[in-house]
Amino acid sequence: MRYLAVFILLMPVSLSAQDSSSYQPQVSVDIPNQAVIVGQPAIVRIKVLVPTFMPQPPVFPSLEQQNILVRLPERASGPVSETVDGETWSGVQRSYRLYPLAPGPVAYDAQEVVVTFADPQSNDPVQVSVALPPIQLNAEIPDGAQGLDPLIIASGFSLDQKLDGPTDMQAGDSITREISAQISGTTALTIPALTPQDQSQLLRAYPKEPRFSETEDRGILSGQRVEETVYIAQDGGDTQLSAVSIDWFNLDTGQIETASLPATTLSLTPPKRQPPDAQPIIKSVLFLVIAVFAFWTLGRFLRPRYATWKTERCRRYLASERYAVDALQSALHSRDLRAVYQALDLWKSRSAHPERSLDLENSLMKIGAARYSATAGNSPEDWQAAMQHLGALNSAKERKGGSLPPLNP
Repeated sequence: MRYLAVFILLMPVSLSAQDSSSYQPQVSVDIPNQAVIVGQPAIVRIKVLVPTFMPQPPVFPSLEQQNILVRLPERASGPVSETVDGETWSGVQRSYRLYPLAPGPVAYDAQEVVVTFADPQSNDPVQVSVALPPIQLNAEIPDGAQGLDPLIIASGFSLDQKLDGPTDMQAGDSITREISAQISGTTALTIPALTPQDQSQLLRAYPKEPRFSETEDRGILSGQRVEETVYIAQDGGDTQLSAVSIDWFNLDTGQIETASLPATTLSLTPPKRQPPDAQPIIKSVLFLVIAVFAFWTLGRFLRPRYATWKTERCRRYLASERYAVDALQSALHSRDLRAVYQALDLWKSRSAHPERSLDLENSLMKIGAARYSATAGNSPEDWQAAMQHLGALNSAKERKGGSLPPLNP
């Protein structure tokens, strides 16, 4: 695979030596100039050269990005040296393997490399940040794999399953299904969910979190995804654990192949129906009869006492000052002047402070004058004023025995 080399010379920074611009670190980036297949690695190399030496290793960017899997190969960083203007420059080169997980262009914003090197004149450490240009890649799907969903592009893919438990089950029995997928030539992160979701209503599924593992051999990734689900029988009948079928594109043959697992038939025996126990039923009925009889007896005992209490309470209310105030308020609301005077006379006969009705009586006199005088049409009846004086009668309710005299008369 050919690579496009991009060189960046850092602009001069403040150094103690004269004409120090020729001694600035040099950074180059090698990126593939051809499209990369989804799930396959694109090798990106960043090289840093300095005219002296680096007392500290350079700080390289991570290149992490959405839909990009970044892997550093074994011995990803190593020393390099080159001749620059007749002099030997030393440095470090780091290699990245970038695995695109989706098709389309991949663009990186500006990245930086922090370089610390010895000043050529004084050997003092100088630290500078070198900005890399935007890195761009393009990921594509090979011919023949278009329309494949889920998109699995690898050099090998297979399925396997393990069953732990009986296929002839009683209600409450369980069976564990473990489905594993092995992939080679790419990352295991491209493996989709394996366990079907359309299981029978006769089974209740309890899935566990999927497990991933990944290995690398000479730059070639391979991995595994394992899903484990426990199924518990709910009722009787015949059902099955659904078959699994996944299409994938073989990079070695350039063809779409299918990995599959057969369905597993289960026979579920319905739970035995136990006859109801008569003893709990008899106890429940007996308790209900006792409760009904107790409530009936209690009601028969309390009903006449409640009626007597209610009658006495009504009698005391009708003979109370409170009843007279309520009757007076009702008559004022209905603007029945005759009923108002009747209720007022009743209240005065029951109140310990009949003089508190003077303001109300004055208002009633004005209402009577407005109603029956020769100029009745020119004087409106002010019932609102009479209602305001009703509060003085309400405040007449005092505790028995009256208020206490002041402590220091």
